[in-house]
Amino acid sequence: MKKLTKHSVQWFYNLIEKGECDLVDFKEQLNDKVIFGHSLKGFSPSYEDMAKDVVAFANFKGGFIFLGIVDKTKEVNPDFKFLDEKTFDLIRQVQDRTNPSITLTAHKLNIDRKTLIVLEIPFSSQLHRTSKGEYLIRSNDGNRPIEPHQMATIQSEKGLIVFDQKIWKMNLQSSEDDSQGIPVPGWQDLTKTRKLYNKINKEKPTSPYLKSSQLEFTETLGLVKEDGGLHWPTTTGILFIGKPKALREFPYSQIKYIRYKEDGSYTPYEYSGDLITIADECFGQLKSEINLKEFNFGLFREYVEDYPEIVLRELLINAIVHRDYSRQQIIEIRKYPGYMEIESPGTFPEGINESNYLRKTNPRNPNIMDIFREINYAEKAGSGFDKIFTALLTKGKSLPKPLQTDTSVLFKIEAESYSEKLIELSVLYKNLKKKDIDLETILVLNAIYLNKNSTVPELAQTPFINEYQLKRILEELQELEFIETTGKTSGLKYLIHKSKLADLKDEMLYLKHKKQEKARQEQAILRYLDEFNEIDNESARKFLNLPDSEIYNVSRLFSDMVNKGWIKQLRRERQKTFYGKS
Repeated sequence: MKKLTKHSVQWFYNLIEKGECDLVDFKEQLNDKVIFGHSLKGFSPSYEDMAKDVVAFANFKGGFIFLGIVDKTKEVNPDFKFLDEKTFDLIRQVQDRTNPSITLTAHKLNIDRKTLIVLEIPFSSQLHRTSKGEYLIRSNDGNRPIEPHQMATIQSEKGLIVFDQKIWKMNLQSSEDDSQGIPVPGWQDLTKTRKLYNKINKEKPTSPYLKSSQLEFTETLGLVKEDGGLHWPTTTGILFIGKPKALREFPYSQIKYIRYKEDGSYTPYEYSGDLITIADECFGQLKSEINLKEFNFGLFREYVEDYPEIVLRELLINAIVHRDYSRQQIIEIRKYPGYMEIESPGTFPEGINESNYLRKTNPRNPNIMDIFREINYAEKAGSGFDKIFTALLTKGKSLPKPLQTDTSVLFKIEAESYSEKLIELSVLYKNLKKKDIDLETILVLNAIYLNKNSTVPELAQTPFINEYQLKRILEELQELEFIETTGKTSGLKYLIHKSKLADLKDEMLYLKHKKQEKARQEQAILRYLDEFNEIDNESARKFLNLPDSEIYNVSRLFSDMVNKGWIKQLRRERQKTFYGKS
């Protein structure tokens, strides 16, 4: 039995404090008197019930079963007893009662001079059942059966099936032939097939998907698959070129858009049909509502959209491409007076979360993604959020705020620009460099603007900033006089350059930082003189950990301190001026 794991004792205490939930279950006692002492009413009556709990956890996120904790009070059961060999027997009994077999890891936990057992159930990429054929999943603080219509969703989330490649055996009679006289399957809309072919041919005439026959074309694109000598539609095929009868298999492949007004009234829009149609129609409506606001920066004029077109397009396509089509939910877009929400069914794909979605990608529907790329509705995987981030930051807007629920991912974007300064700097950068500012640079500039003054380690830890390019970006921004430094070498901080501060508030904040830094340097010099009696420019620069370029600033610092009567000039030796306390 393992005694030490990567989990700390405090970590287990924190789990106990949370109480029973979707990750934790408490067992006060097991009623097998040979194994865990006296039985108590209302707790696991058999190995079968334990197997149910284990299966439910494994089919969800994994979890922990604490043996010896009272559920209601979260206190230790004083009568709880265990033996190592009996614990191993319990693990074996659970293995025998789960299919595929689940192996538990047992941990000892000492609380109040009592040794308890924590059974760790690992997350599994397989779908498990009990030996009696029961499929269960953890839900809040209990277990529930997996309904037939939920099976595909759970399999999809575990990566057991790629749902957009799932085969649908539809026996719909053919009613027309293609140009080569071959009967078109009853589920397939030939007009949509030709439309898709023409779109790809227009955008990418050399695409390898452009085959001579409609069967080759649909099979190469993954719209159909062969099984048992027959060709059947895939999920992707139905969603792109399916007839209305076939699309009834996906009544939830829709977009619902509601525009709320200031007075509380609202206008609803609903879009259904094939994926290209709903994408075109919904984007057309969103685009028609874009409002412009004018900003003037000296000789330059910039028009800023409340919701940049590229942001709307990329978020919409992202919702369509990456949604979970196994879930009986629809895409929802809600537009309020000051912000917009786009909610897509399904949680983040495996390995993706709120903090890394810019840098990492794991397409949930690779076939659907490929087709959208071929018609230029999407580009390479991961590039969509690059465009979204750049478009928002260069227009002085906040980054999208993601929220993951149990069943969906929601992105919120703001209508108003929070910083005219970022808009101005982005325009100025383009005029100076003759190119648009790139994502990595605007991320650093935005972090410095928001935090007012940041060290290199602080910037490197800022979400989404590429630490490997940070040094180069800081040097470039300094050369352009977009930013400047303050402080000593070991804690050098970056802030927006004084020459780029337009409004009084920004300039006052800048002067405050500079004043605080100067006062700190003066006090440091006075403490140095208390100990060593005299100091020169070079010694002061090194003592304050300032770069060589700051030597003249040290001279000005000494001059100010002399004028204040704090120090006096002692003598000159070989181009060095020495100072001491007055």
